[in-house]
Amino acid sequence: MTLTRITRLTLLVALVQTPISHGQSDSAELSAQAQEIMALESEWSALYGAKDIDGIVALLTTDSVLIVPGSQPIVGIDEIRQATADMLATDDRVSWRSLHAVISPSGDMAYDYGAATTVLADGTVIEGNYLVVWVKEDGVWKVAADMFN
Repeated sequence: MTLTRITRLTLLVALVQTPISHGQSDSAELSAQAQEIMALESEWSALYGAKDIDGIVALLTTDSVLIVPGSQPIVGIDEIRQATADMLATDDRVSWRSLHAVISPSGDMAYDYGAATTVLADGTVIEGNYLVVWVKEDGVWKVAADMFN
């Protein structure tokens, strides 16, 4: 695990444990950013449904990490592109929706979690959950880490 990912995960733990004590305007801004994260998740799910690999990869940081069940973490944009292409090559249908998003007090890091549904080619439905860590790069939210079950 690189120092950057360790730092991001450490910051995420601090984010979860840090109460937000901002004024009304700061709270409104954080709420608006949380809604932005949730909208990005909706867009991402639609891109996945459309099998738009380029659109999906555009959401990632270059050193993003993908953690999927039964596999070692997949690190880096090129490796995640390949793993995503492999997942998209199946007849499985996957969609998800954000249930909650939290923005760091500094406004440059966030996480969200939600519910995911996979419909296998044989019609079997699998319900799951996900957690995504977001960071702002040049004012744009990007996925730093994605984990689902």
